Amino acid sequence: MTDETKSNKEQETTENLEKSMHKAHGVTQEEYKRSLDKKIEVEKEREKDYKKNKEIQTEVDNHMKK
Repeated sequence: MTDETKSNKEQETTENLEKSMHKAHGVTQEEYKRSLDKKIEVEKEREKDYKKNKEIQTEVDNHMKK
């Protein structure tokens, strides 16, 4: 992989992360980095989503065992 290709991939990854952060949490990466309140809010949302998804996975697993 050339340096230019690597740089383009890194830029694409950064842009995708930025879009995902904004879409999921309504904040930019820069806001997340600078604001402790935003960080706490985002991490609480992530924890809530994680727990919800874990519960769903447990329900699916239980139905698959039957």
